[in-house]
Order: sequence, then structure tokens, then C-alpha cells
Amino acid sequence: MHFILLRVNEVNTILTLINEPKNYYLINKMNQFNTTKAALWWHRIRTRGKSGSNSLSLKKRGKLPIDFLIILPEHATESDLAKRFLDAMKNALGPRKKRNMKLLGPSGIGNIIEINEFEDYILYTEEDLNRWGLPGKELINTCQKIKVDAILDLNQEFATVSATITRTVTAPLKLGFYSEEGEKFYNIMVRRKGEELAESGFKEIFQILGIE
Repeated sequence: MHFILLRVNEVNTILTLINEPKNYYLINKMNQFNTTKAALWWHRIRTRGKSGSNSLSLKKRGKLPIDFLIILPEHATESDLAKRFLDAMKNALGPRKKRNMKLLGPSGIGNIIEINEFEDYILYTEEDLNRWGLPGKELINTCQKIKVDAILDLNQEFATVSATITRTVTAPLKLGFYSEEGEKFYNIMVRRKGEELAESGFKEIFQILGIE
């Protein structure tokens, strides 16, 4: 049996939404965060056993991973570092380059990093999210069809939408940045933030992904 520990205000918020669905527009930002966090826990329990394999493997049938899903950050403040990472990864992949990289993220971030330079990408907007601020049914269905060798979530802080997408996509290797919440979603987490991700951090992630 699984238990979820919620604060009193989180429980009250959830009950309010259940009893009076239209009132969710009136919830302040803090309660929206608490509600989203609670909904994410509920989503994780409901999808347990339905998501892709959680097994950790840098090799698939004796070969290093060649198909990557890169999840773009949800906040514009992290877009510059994300673009630098993508450029570095393209160079590191060499001749394979873009055809082995699928990008997925918010449309606003996609525009900032000039996502049109890539051949394979999926962008979502707020309309693709449900009332809880999580991926809606159509976006979830799209993600369930994605099968890659490795996922890399570029959010430096735990992000609910990206974590839900990570859990939904089928991939043996799921890499993200360290957070307590992320332990249930990623099988490798990197303890790096801000500018520490640049240069030496890029190389470390590439080594984890088997990219030389």
C-alpha cells in the first residue's frame, strides 16, 4: 500500500477543486504549486508500471545509445545554457548530428534557441496542459509513442511537466539534474547548476551518454 503525505493546505486545495472545479482559477501561485506537486504524485502512482523501462543501461544490444530525446528547460532563464549545450552536443556527435536528436519542450523556449535548426522536434503550449498544469491527454499520447535510447532533461531545477514527460517516454536511460523529487523519474542525476554545467559539465554528461 502506498501513502502520500500532504500538508493540510494541499488537501484543502484539492478538495476545493474536486467540489467546485470552476474555482481553480482563483487559486494563488503558491497553492497552484502545491496542487501541481500533489497531482504529480498522483500521476506517478497511477502510471507506475506503465511507463518505459527504468533499467539503467548505457548500451543497447552491445551498442552505445544513438537516439536521444532532449527535453528543453521550462524557464527562459535557462535557455542560453540549453542552446550552448545543444551546440556542444551536435559537435560531439559528429557526422550523426541532428538526425539522432529529438527535441521536446515549451514553444517559447523553442523559439529562443532557434529550434528550426533541428529536424525532429515537438513543441507544446499551455493549451496542451491540463488544469493541474501537467501534460494533457493528447501530449501524453504523443510522448507514449516516442522510443529512444536516452533522455536528457535540461531543467536545472525539478520541473513537473518535464518530469512527467520523462516518465512517459520509453527509454532505458533517463538523465536529469539532482533533486529529491527527481529520484522517482531519473536513473542518473547530475549534481551541477548554473555555469558549472558548461565545458567540464558538458564533457561529464557526454561521457555518461557514451558520447566521445
